[in-house]
Amino acid sequence: MNKGNNDFHMQLLTNIAYTSSTLFIPVYASVTGANSAEIGAIVASYSVALLVSNYTLGRLSDIYGRKLILAVSLMFASLMAFLQLEATSPLVLLTVRFFLGLSAGSSSSLIAYAIDLKRDLGYFSSIAAMGSAIGQGFAGIVIYLFAGRTIGHSLFTPVFLMSSLLLFMSFVLSLQIKYPVHHSAGSVRFFPAGVFSRGRAAYLSLSLRHFGATAIWALFPLFCLALTPTSYPYSLRLALVASIYVLNSVVQIVSMRLLTPGRSARALLLSGLAISAVTFFSFTLARNFAELAATQLLLGVGWSFMYVGGLRYVVERSSSRGASAGLLASFMAMSGIGGPIAGGAIATSVASLGFGDAGGYLAVMYVAAILTAVAAVVFYLMEYRGARMQVASKGTITGL
Repeated sequence: MNKGNNDFHMQLLTNIAYTSSTLFIPVYASVTGANSAEIGAIVASYSVALLVSNYTLGRLSDIYGRKLILAVSLMFASLMAFLQLEATSPLVLLTVRFFLGLSAGSSSSLIAYAIDLKRDLGYFSSIAAMGSAIGQGFAGIVIYLFAGRTIGHSLFTPVFLMSSLLLFMSFVLSLQIKYPVHHSAGSVRFFPAGVFSRGRAAYLSLSLRHFGATAIWALFPLFCLALTPTSYPYSLRLALVASIYVLNSVVQIVSMRLLTPGRSARALLLSGLAISAVTFFSFTLARNFAELAATQLLLGVGWSFMYVGGLRYVVERSSSRGASAGLLASFMAMSGIGGPIAGGAIATSVASLGFGDAGGYLAVMYVAAILTAVAAVVFYLMEYRGARMQVASKGTITGL
């Protein structure tokens, strides 16, 4: 591999690893005996860890350098991915996923390093989407090929093994690249001034959107599975679910590379929020697998605009790149704690009222669509209207 591009290689490998082992966690959790509420808690445990680790590791990489933080985190991540093989009960799975999330927060350090190298964030983010597509596709293929065979004690064993191996490869790459010199530990603050205030419109609006989104994602594989033809073998139905995620990631790759360059950060963010709100509502209209697949076109574009726009928005307003990228990820992780729990609770409550599992899934999607629409309004009021009021105020003062 070209060492000058090791940041791209690490971005690709880590995203393959994390998405492949995460895709079927709700299904895997149900196999271990977890109910909808417990599945939500298991998904949330990963987000709890990300809440802590994204900002912490991003800021520590500002202080101590990217190399140390990435190397230690990736080595630990490789071990935790492997230990998913032993997660045969809901409690053990929740614990392992939590510790994997603690190490996964190093992604903010990797983003900060890419910014150090002056990489285009749209292009760099598309590498992550490519990794997600490969990881999701691999998981689906493995589940299909090995269904019915005994590999260890779990159908998901090959996926977890590959995830662990790729994270170890990323660890090796982290030892080979040279990092810019950073501040000494005693010369900077852990919470630098202005990191939140300068990007608060993005932090708050994306948190609202992500709360609704993660409420959906906690149960989305089960929703997708319910729309696959029941006459198909179970392994093929799971492979079809994986194809939905692959399609979304492929759309992200294209839109991040072709549609985000040259557009302002706030325009991308606002349009991404609006498209996401429409997308979540469109999920409720899908009555078969083909219609659900069509919604992924909107979802991929909406996420690309929103994520690239949000990331640009916060890092352009802060000199502490690791801290700002990490804080954005931590805010989204914070939403990812309450979102899955709320999603599981809403779905379970609605189902218990006689609407069944399908009614529970739809209720979560309606809530997510409303929250995302609110997020778009929040960002508009805080950014666009606030900027106009400042201009008007200055004009009035000048006229006096």
